[in-house]
Amino acid sequence: MQFFDKLEKTMLDTGQSISRKAKELAEVTRLKNMLHTCEEVTEQNYREIGRAYYEAHREEEDNIYAEQLKAISDAKRGAEALRKQIKEVGKSTDSCEQ
Repeated sequence: MQFFDKLEKTMLDTGQSISRKAKELAEVTRLKNMLHTCEEVTEQNYREIGRAYYEAHREEEDNIYAEQLKAISDAKRGAEALRKQIKEVGKSTDSCEQ
């Protein structure tokens, strides 16, 4: 009987340990998800501030961020040119199919 008592105690202890670890893991996962949400909110607001700053100061040449503001403006112009090219290529492809 002593063997079975010991086995039962070991199994109960192991089950309790597994249950405790599962609860800890669930709590850590919950906290990490909350942390990720906080970080996403922070990043989204940084982007919004940056976009607002760009819109308010993009024409300023003596700004300490003039180089970055110009790079954004150049990239936006480049993106618009590429969109136009894509439309043109799409139009020529459509006319070939007809």
